[in-house]
Amino acid sequence: MLNTPDSAPAEKIPARPAAFPARPAALPARPAAFPARPAAGLALLALAALAFLTGCGGVGGSVSTAVKDSSSAVATARIALRQDMDGKLTQAATATSLDDGLKEVETSRSSVLKLSPATQEERVVQKQALDVLDQCAAGFATARAALAANDGGSPSLSDGDKALADAQDALKQLEGTVGSR
Repeated sequence: MLNTPDSAPAEKIPARPAAFPARPAALPARPAAFPARPAAGLALLALAALAFLTGCGGVGGSVSTAVKDSSSAVATARIALRQDMDGKLTQAATATSLDDGLKEVETSRSSVLKLSPATQEERVVQKQALDVLDQCAAGFATARAALAANDGGSPSLSDGDKALADAQDALKQLEGTVGSR
């Protein structure tokens, strides 16, 4: 038994006094080889903050990230939709997958929309990305409508899968465009 009242009462446990080193009276003086340069430190800090805020990759890097995230969301939704068509996934699970994918596309679209392109080329890339992300959102809307109608009506689940496949192709084309710049 460890440290129970029967085996080791608190009065019988020896205690050692704490030994702390003495505090220095003052900090040592700065060596002459390293004089204080507050202006240089502030400039370095401002440069680091600017690099962080611009993302170091500009519009292309942010669009590339949005495209990759959206492409993953579309691929996952297509898998869920095909499994639903094969009877291997419940309608509720498929609906959740489609909802999550749509949220990811909307988040990516919001990120691209907030960018501030500095050049005409960046504005073109931003516009292309927004158009493709809108196509993805429309593909998700078609797939969700097909899942809700799931009675053989219009749109069908295969129509939803086709809309998502078209969105996936557009994302791949955009990824190739953004990656080549």
